[in-house]
Amino acid sequence: MGKKKKGSMDLGTRLKNIQLLVGTKRIREAIAYQYMIFVLICTAKYRVQKHPSQSIRDYAMIMVKDHGLNPAIVYPFVQEVESVIYGNKTITEDVYKRTLTVFGKVFEELVGKPLPPL
Repeated sequence: MGKKKKGSMDLGTRLKNIQLLVGTKRIREAIAYQYMIFVLICTAKYRVQKHPSQSIRDYAMIMVKDHGLNPAIVYPFVQEVESVIYGNKTITEDVYKRTLTVFGKVFEELVGKPLPPL
């Protein structure tokens, strides 16, 4: 990935945080953290900050429309994140695995490398 922004934690550390959250049974937070990593990578790559007033979907739509991210990859990820964050369902290991799979596709599209094993 090359350049790191001053004051930001490296990507590897952030990905390890997902493992820590899952390991402590905080799966909903781990999935929300995946979205936060998506925003951090997009912000670094495209210089587009997510505004607090923007929804998860609004920001993703900007990335697709203005920066050419593949909607067939980004939108399923956003739907999973929204379902987990706003849905009032129990988050199972299967839900986490499904979300991690779609996050992996988004990660690879943004970074150009596969998501390391988590």
